[in-house]
Amino acid sequence: MTESLDKLIRSIDQCTDRERAALLAHLKAQMPQHLLEQEWGVEADVILTAIARSSDLTKRGVRGIIAEAIFERNVLPPLNDWEAIGFLDDRPYDFLIRTRSPGSAEVRVQVKLQRMLRQRPMLASEANRNYPAGSYVVEVQKTRGGLDPRTRENTRPYRFGEFDILAVNMQPSPRDWNRFLFTVANWLIPRSENGALIEIFRPVPPAPPTRRGRTRLKRACGGWPAVSRGGS
Repeated sequence: MTESLDKLIRSIDQCTDRERAALLAHLKAQMPQHLLEQEWGVEADVILTAIARSSDLTKRGVRGIIAEAIFERNVLPPLNDWEAIGFLDDRPYDFLIRTRSPGSAEVRVQVKLQRMLRQRPMLASEANRNYPAGSYVVEVQKTRGGLDPRTRENTRPYRFGEFDILAVNMQPSPRDWNRFLFTVANWLIPRSENGALIEIFRPVPPAPPTRRGRTRLKRACGGWPAVSRGGS
């Protein structure tokens, strides 16, 4: 920190709340807007206010995409041996990552947020009385439902084989967006009425006391041969 910046910060600390608000407005006018602010033609404060007054379902959707953004920003970059492959079409997974080495393997990652109920972490026993006491739960199905135009089947359930790794963001219990748990998709519970479909609710243990999310993902991708799919 430079001497002039340190002096400026000390001066700001002595300002009143009203003066700080005026200074913030001035700085916002000098800084470039976020791309979403430009696209929608509205300031970030208005967007946040709109989310704050929205329904629980809308907030759940926003929290879900925040979990995806945290995964992309904090978990993927340190995976030096892997690279993310971008795509624009609608797929049953959120991220496609591939090894950088020759004969690369690909892994499809689906990110979900630990389920909440009435503004608190939902217990596994509230989804299924046979699930372990003290565990939480993640909801493994698509946010929106629909019907397949060809088969007329419900498109909301996930099928086994549609993704390889389930990454669960555990923010609701430890209040930390950087806590993730990972499991292989083939280890998820099948539905009793149709074994090709993944059960809606899956129990998850309490969040780990560390932030070693990327280490666990590396282990999931590299340590379980059944996960990685060979490249072409």
